Amino acid sequence: MRQRAFTGPLSLAGNAELLSIESLEEHARRLAALLSVSRPGLRRGLGRAHLHQLNGHMRALRRIYVALAEDATQEAMSPAAEWLLDNFHIVSAAARDIHHDLPASFFRRLPRVAADEFAGVPRIYALALELIGSSAGRLDAQRLQRFITAFQSISPLTIGELWAWPSALKLALLDHLRARGDVLASTRLHRLAADRLVATLETSAARVHEWPAEVPHSLVTRLLQHARALGTGATRLHQQLEEALEARGQTIEDAIRGEAQHQAAEQATMANLIGSLRLISTFDWSEFFESVSLVEEVLQRDPAGVYGRMDFRSRDRYRHAVEELAVPTGEGQLLLALKSVERARQAHVRDPDARAAHVGYHLIGGGRRQFERSVAWRPTTKQRARRL
Repeated sequence: MRQRAFTGPLSLAGNAELLSIESLEEHARRLAALLSVSRPGLRRGLGRAHLHQLNGHMRALRRIYVALAEDATQEAMSPAAEWLLDNFHIVSAAARDIHHDLPASFFRRLPRVAADEFAGVPRIYALALELIGSSAGRLDAQRLQRFITAFQSISPLTIGELWAWPSALKLALLDHLRARGDVLASTRLHRLAADRLVATLETSAARVHEWPAEVPHSLVTRLLQHARALGTGATRLHQQLEEALEARGQTIEDAIRGEAQHQAAEQATMANLIGSLRLISTFDWSEFFESVSLVEEVLQRDPAGVYGRMDFRSRDRYRHAVEELAVPTGEGQLLLALKSVERARQAHVRDPDARAAHVGYHLIGGGRRQFERSVAWRPTTKQRARRL
């Protein structure tokens, strides 16, 4: 299948499907089996792909925001448009956060999907798209936790992927918001086309000779809103509209009902997406990270019982050591954490008070060099120079 990286919302689950928690967990497990990652290594030239995509989204969203804000000074907006206008500051803040929290140097190191629909896409970003598509854009703490936990029951994520998760969610939400913005822009063009058509009919008794192949519901409702102002021309417009819709197997009532349903769906989707952006911006991601990290779960088994009593910064230093020493895969990091705990356990059996009974002795302490040799790790030239 042709590679599709950063070309818009991608979702195996669909863009507006709300799965139950149990179905969501099963979907996460299926994804874990499907999304094989490519071999580790830097991918030069791909580091800024997400920022180029993000900048394109924000340019498009700002254009529609400015256009809708201008329209709002003259008429009432649709509920979905009002959501975007009232909460655009949240959208802008999310874009700034992504630039800050997901720099190119970090992004290019994230494991990428090896094949199929998400080929070349960072796995964590593919998961973000899938979660949003499986939640109709509406996220909450329970869905965030259980989706990641279910995925990792089959395939562990790396420490870096878990830290990138909030930014990946924001990027995926902006992906979907861009799509909704495009719909608002398209609806606005239909309204303007209807306005021009009515202006023509007001100055001329001519018929509308060419209707589009598909008469958008938003155009129909806009024409009907203007019909009263046409006076005697209203009957003529109504008749022509009925004929055009009948030729396409529709009625005016169908169009009115369809537009009402469309506006309700767009309002719900826009509200869900912006509400999810707000949630992600206020979430305690440090606590979330430690609650879902498999490496953290393993290190908490420190035989000396010291690790669990440390503050977050100290624990994070140990996790960075695992990242540095392990093969850059979720499985590699998990296995290395297990190995460090096992080394500490063996020392604890011999002497519970020995320094080697603490997992930190092997990761950052006096036993580090010996542990490096046991996992066949060699420092780079830069790391050797830093040690000296």
